[in-house]
Amino acid sequence: MKKCAVINDLSGFGKCSLTVSIPILSVMGSEVHPLPTAVLSNQTAYESYKSLPLTNVMDDFMDEWKKLGASFDGILTGFVIDDKQIDIINSFIDSFKGDDTVLIVDPVMADNGKLYDCYNNDMCKKIIELCYKADVITPNLSELAVIAGEKYSEDYDTILSYGRKLISNGIKSIVVTGYKSNDTISNIVFEGDTVHKVTSSLIGGYFSGTGDITASVIMGGILRGQGLFDSVRLASEFITKSITHTQSKNANDGIEFERYLEDLLL
Repeated sequence: MKKCAVINDLSGFGKCSLTVSIPILSVMGSEVHPLPTAVLSNQTAYESYKSLPLTNVMDDFMDEWKKLGASFDGILTGFVIDDKQIDIINSFIDSFKGDDTVLIVDPVMADNGKLYDCYNNDMCKKIIELCYKADVITPNLSELAVIAGEKYSEDYDTILSYGRKLISNGIKSIVVTGYKSNDTISNIVFEGDTVHKVTSSLIGGYFSGTGDITASVIMGGILRGQGLFDSVRLASEFITKSITHTQSKNANDGIEFERYLEDLLL
């Protein structure tokens, strides 16, 4: 089995981060090795939450993994709570990323045109530097604008210009998530000079964890030999089907993806 390190938080309620990455990557044929950044009572979109940061033990965990002689075919990074954690992730990449290791960075730092409360400009700069090390980044529209150093926009041509700017500046591949137009939602894939759009029907509004699901399916697809575009298409189909049959009335709970995990099997 391929081995994938996932650096993200663990939330007790609100299906996202590690609680979606572990089952998805596992069913897609990868052995998952979580390095938690924090343990949360529930994900941060709920009215309130409690968080236990794990910044002070992440280095110790890494040291133990080094003793085990750990190596990884994939590294997937997500939500961090302070700038020290970004430094630790950089150190992790320096220690564990081999020549053939796939690095996917989900630059979780903004939404709806605004930075998350726990982020500041210094943290954003470090996340941007991390993006330039990645093989694939998966920003939403807000994060794309931050990384490009531009104003937030929902205009398709502007989004294309931001993506192309980042590719020309050295970002390897980009999957821009959550572009909405009329009754559709799309992921826009930038690979070199090529741009593809994967479009699905727009069902409902906001749902927790869909970005984490997208990044996880993309990683799972790449690790088993699929191309980036095919992996993005698989993620889009999986999320659309899961949302269609989600019964929860609280979008913060996430989507009922578990019943369709078999769709991710080869």
